[in-house]
Amino acid sequence: MSTTPDRSTSPPELSARTRESNLRRMNLESFDVAVIGGGITGAGAALDAATRGLKVALVEKSDFASGTSSRSSKLIHGGLRYLEQMEFGLVYESLHERAVMSRIAPHLSKPLQFLIPVYSSAARSPLGTNRFKLSAGLWLYDLLAGRRNVGRHRWLSREAALALAPALESRGLRGAFCYYDCLTDDSRLVIEVIKSAAAHGAVIANYVGAFGLRRNYDGLTAIKLKNLLGGDELELRACVTINATGVWADEISRLSRTNALPRLRPSKGIHVVIPSAKLKNSTAVLIPSLGENRFLFVIPWHGFTVIGTTDSDYSGDPDDPRAESAEIDRVIKSAAVAFPEARLSVSDVISTFAGLRPLIAGGEKSTKELSRREAIFEEDLGLVTITGGKLTTWRRMAEQVIDIAVRKLQAAGALSHRPECVTEMVKLAGGAVTGDPGKDASIASSDFGVELSTAQHLIDTYAGNYRVILQLTRESHELKRRLVEGLPYISAEVFYAARHEMAVTVEDILSRRTRIELLSPDQGQACEERVRDLLQLEVGKRDAVSRESDRELTPK
Repeated sequence: MSTTPDRSTSPPELSARTRESNLRRMNLESFDVAVIGGGITGAGAALDAATRGLKVALVEKSDFASGTSSRSSKLIHGGLRYLEQMEFGLVYESLHERAVMSRIAPHLSKPLQFLIPVYSSAARSPLGTNRFKLSAGLWLYDLLAGRRNVGRHRWLSREAALALAPALESRGLRGAFCYYDCLTDDSRLVIEVIKSAAAHGAVIANYVGAFGLRRNYDGLTAIKLKNLLGGDELELRACVTINATGVWADEISRLSRTNALPRLRPSKGIHVVIPSAKLKNSTAVLIPSLGENRFLFVIPWHGFTVIGTTDSDYSGDPDDPRAESAEIDRVIKSAAVAFPEARLSVSDVISTFAGLRPLIAGGEKSTKELSRREAIFEEDLGLVTITGGKLTTWRRMAEQVIDIAVRKLQAAGALSHRPECVTEMVKLAGGAVTGDPGKDASIASSDFGVELSTAQHLIDTYAGNYRVILQLTRESHELKRRLVEGLPYISAEVFYAARHEMAVTVEDILSRRTRIELLSPDQGQACEERVRDLLQLEVGKRDAVSRESDRELTPK
């Protein structure tokens, strides 16, 4: 008999079968709010609306988090650089939301220490050599965080800094400031918000494209949709439509008004992933970006090191941003200068990823000078567009856009009261593991006959839902096997993703439900066939799409 208290309840089904049922409901029913876009902004809007008691549907033309929301710097942070831009309100709001995230999803907002090295040379110092100025900025950062601060900044000696980042350039190093922010897994965050929205009644489907809008005689907007897995077309009717499509927002806006002027100025940021053994730092480090007036983050993540991000104008295909060789080279050379003992080269790169920031155009400013604050536009045909913003402030952005939706519903006579936002109190992922995670992992390892590292990985990744995956391992010993040698992911996670996270393609599993595509040197090719076989067992051959086919699903 198990001695581990069962703190979790099984999450509701969110499978390929659920998806088909939801598509039928979208075609037959009408909704208070329809959300187009399944990144963090759209997911947050669906959760906010559902928890206020509104009837809400969400569609995403690819998979959830398949755009910008899976290609961030993996941080829940106040934005230290925004202090330089005098964006004090944005920093305050971001730090407040960091605290909220640490409460509602602590496994997705883990405290992380950052080093800001200070050298005798300004060129080597990512934020300059003026200790007084740096200290003042960090004091302000701490004050804006208030009582919910993760940890206070402090000055470290040269020796203490090198103990935390032993490969850091030691010549001319005077010491370092340390401060604190939080680390996340961005695509897992989106998936958990999607699941929570569905648990509160949201009707959700991925791989559904929107290609038309019209206003009906009954005052509802009809959204023309296409099921990109089945090919059939349908209509979704709602009083208010939220355009939360990020860098595709201008495209959706033109569905309501063909002559709508472009608002966005996309900015591309790239990251590279390298083995953690190359740098051996136990803390994040800020380093200068060569030839640019900006810094890069060097971040320990999932046992690897992520370095980025860049910031440059982008005018290419929004469906296919890529890290170009010159960009990769600049990032690696910047890290090689900052960590000379590591002898870094491009050959050390395991993977790269590129994402697009949906920035609001701002004259002749460079993209790094443009505000990261969100903007909301009320448009024709009941469309409300929200774009810009940061991963960290997803919940607050959702609150603002659903406040507008509520006002519109009241004006249309569809609501007699004003429901308030409650998402500050909505726990994600079945709630945190409230016991001792290390002890719980040890007990779970014994109860279910899995490796201790596997049990710990499941607790860290799925929080209160970890035992649901462990229960799946009792269906077959095969489900305890790792998908990739050297990474913690096991076969049972494929079944879980298919049953409870609407994963229907191999790419969904390798890229967003797990992070195998980023962390495996072969980007998961060795386990691709096995993942496809598991998906076929769970969802059927029609929906177990290969990675190559998956990339063709998004309309150009």
